[in-house]
Amino acid sequence: GAMDFVETPSHLLEQYVWDPSFLSLLARHYETGDPIPTDLIAKLVQSRNDLRCVDIQTQILYAKFDQALFGQDFQKTYSSSSSSAGGGATSSSITNPTTDLFAKLHSNLHVPYAPGTHWHTRFGHLVTYGGGYYGYLYAQVFAADIWNHHFQAQSLNRTSGVRLWKDMLRHGGAQDPNVMLRTLLNREPDVESFYDMMMDTTGEE
Repeated sequence: GAMDFVETPSHLLEQYVWDPSFLSLLARHYETGDPIPTDLIAKLVQSRNDLRCVDIQTQILYAKFDQALFGQDFQKTYSSSSSSAGGGATSSSITNPTTDLFAKLHSNLHVPYAPGTHWHTRFGHLVTYGGGYYGYLYAQVFAADIWNHHFQAQSLNRTSGVRLWKDMLRHGGAQDPNVMLRTLLNREPDVESFYDMMMDTTGEE
C-alpha cells in the first residue's frame, strides 16, 4: 500500500549524502572554496554503518510498538483494565500500559532502555502512521534497490534521473507503488541491495 512506500523517495535521496561524487560537488570549505578532501569523504562513508544494526533493531522495536498499540490485543487489555477500575481509572490502578509495553519490547529485542523515561510520548509518528510505522524501514529496502539499480555506478546520470522522475516521482500517490517499482526496476523489488548496503563499510563502488 501507499503507506508502505511513502518514505521511499526521501530514503533514496538521502543516499546522496553518502555519495562521493555528489559530496565532492556539494561540500566545500567555507573560506577557501576547496572541495572536501577525498580521504575525508572516504572516512565519512566508512562511518555510515557504525551502529547500523542497532539502528535497524531500534526501528523494528518502534514498528512493533506501533502495531501493538493499534492492535486488538492491547486495546482489549487496556479496556478491561479501565473497566475493572470502575470507570474512574487512575494511573496507579492501571499502571502505565504504554510505558510497560515499551520497556518490555526493549528487553525482548535487546535494545537498551532507560527506566523512568517516557520517550514514546513524544514519538509523533505513532499518530501519523497509526499501525503503519513499519513502512519507514520497509521503504529503505525499496530505496536501496532503486539506488543500486539506477544510481550506484553513476549517481549523477541524467538518464537515470529522468527515469526516476517519469516512472515514480511525478505520480505522487496517484499510482500503485507496486506498479511504479516494477516499472522502475524492470522486475520485482528484492531485499538484496539493502543487505549489501547494510554490510558494506568500505564505501567502495
